[in-house]
Amino acid sequence: MGTRRHRGSERGQTLILGVLAIIILLIATLIIFDLASMVKTKFRSQTAVDAAALAATNWQVESLNLIGELNLVKACTVLVSDIFPLGDDSPEGMAASNDILTEMQARVSFVGPLIGFGASQQAAKNNRMTVNAHYTSVVTQHIEHLEDDDYYGEDVGVAQEIEGYSWRQPYIDMLYDINVEGGGIAVAPNAEFAGLPDIDPSWLMDLGLYDAIAAKYWCYPTLRWLLQSYSFDGKWWDLEISSEYADFTEESEYLTLFTEFSDAGDVVTREQAMKYLTEIAAERLLIISDEYDDDDEPDDTDEINSPLPYLKWCLYESTWEDDVPSSEWTDGTYLRSGLKEEYAYGGAVSKMSCSIETDYQSSAYSINSIRSDKLVQRTTPTTVKSESSALSKPLGALGSGIPPYVSGMVLPVFDKSRLIPLAMQDPSGIYDPFDSRQYELYEFLQWLDEVDDLDNPGSSPPAGGSYFLSCLQKLNTESWRSSGYNRNFVDTGTYPTTAYDEDTNPTGAGWLQMGHLYEYDATGLTPIAIIETNEDTCDDWEGSGPGQRYGPSVLH
Repeated sequence: MGTRRHRGSERGQTLILGVLAIIILLIATLIIFDLASMVKTKFRSQTAVDAAALAATNWQVESLNLIGELNLVKACTVLVSDIFPLGDDSPEGMAASNDILTEMQARVSFVGPLIGFGASQQAAKNNRMTVNAHYTSVVTQHIEHLEDDDYYGEDVGVAQEIEGYSWRQPYIDMLYDINVEGGGIAVAPNAEFAGLPDIDPSWLMDLGLYDAIAAKYWCYPTLRWLLQSYSFDGKWWDLEISSEYADFTEESEYLTLFTEFSDAGDVVTREQAMKYLTEIAAERLLIISDEYDDDDEPDDTDEINSPLPYLKWCLYESTWEDDVPSSEWTDGTYLRSGLKEEYAYGGAVSKMSCSIETDYQSSAYSINSIRSDKLVQRTTPTTVKSESSALSKPLGALGSGIPPYVSGMVLPVFDKSRLIPLAMQDPSGIYDPFDSRQYELYEFLQWLDEVDDLDNPGSSPPAGGSYFLSCLQKLNTESWRSSGYNRNFVDTGTYPTTAYDEDTNPTGAGWLQMGHLYEYDATGLTPIAIIETNEDTCDDWEGSGPGQRYGPSVLH
């Protein structure tokens, strides 16, 4: 009888174990499904931004080459023979012909990149990238600003005509067609908007600072500096926000080419480019105009009565020359081989970014006690944001080892577009309105500008701002700051160092001041001095430490 009771008490246990096994297998299946979904999403988004960046850069290549061809026409005899007013080689006639070509160059500097912007959206959508509401709203807001004289009017210093081209309404119309008629923005381009905010102090726009505060990453350089040196008296978060609306690029603000126009009569640029002009003109069976008047100079060969100082050229801005990859890129450490000298230049690039939110189904289920009414509880799945970006660049050279900007004026030498690692020439500045977090941070700082008490602000921050407010509230608390770096730390010579505690050890060491590596006495057991503090390790990196990594932080 006892044996029967024992067997009866085990009845159903196999069923329970079987149910648990099935649940575990189900959750494992969901995890595998989520992993596959994540990989698929990442692959789709990366393919989309790659295609979008290349499509945009192809139009940058075409735009730069067309501008260069027009420069070439200006330098050749066809300026007189083929451009209205035909055959007029008087100073007035040549100036009129030059003005026509210069206006065409100005048009190209707007239209070409915008066609690339539209092509990039189509390329992304062809790769199944959906419209992003934030990107679309940013372009919509930009169009509204373009229509507002307070942002782009003549009174704020924005030229309404650029080299004779009334750019504003056509520019608005093209953006409207891309944004509204095109169904919205799927991938975000690099942009140089006029009137971008100037934040003082600029570290308030540092997203990394807020993340470092939230994670207590005391080694973050800006946070370290604030803890050690910044005065937190009074309204220490007081800031100034200003916009210089006159900083208009005078060309497309999307996928900017970074070109500019010389003064009329710029002879120096022509002389600088002459070597390359002559070679390119010969390939096209064109004749370079000389600088002599045939009525007075026996060296005149082009039979044009007026010399060239009436002309205006389209030039490379200094960005082409100055914004070049650092030595960490060119020494072959991060590239398969060294960077070709002729491609070591800045200038025009096409950066495309996208953001996709995916629900992780495995996070939507939890296992309760077997005594619960519901063994498996359904909850809201975790939403994870997947972000991808790509950078593409127009490539061209005047010759082996000679970057294109050496000529001074833009010439038709660009023959390819290539994807390059993002960190080589990331065009994003301190504020990128297409970055939703930076946009939220800027909106938050506008709200913060009116706040006098961080702990009792008097109103709620805008969407996304609660995170930034909580970080600044921590930074506003002396005890929190002292746990990272205690300005009242007293080195008692007792080792190992003891940590700061607001109640029991107010003169103790903050994390940065704590000993990391000690010198020991002869026994090897008792520490007698500090060789290295935690802060000393912040700048060391040997593969696993928190120190600075010398080289690119983002490859793609």
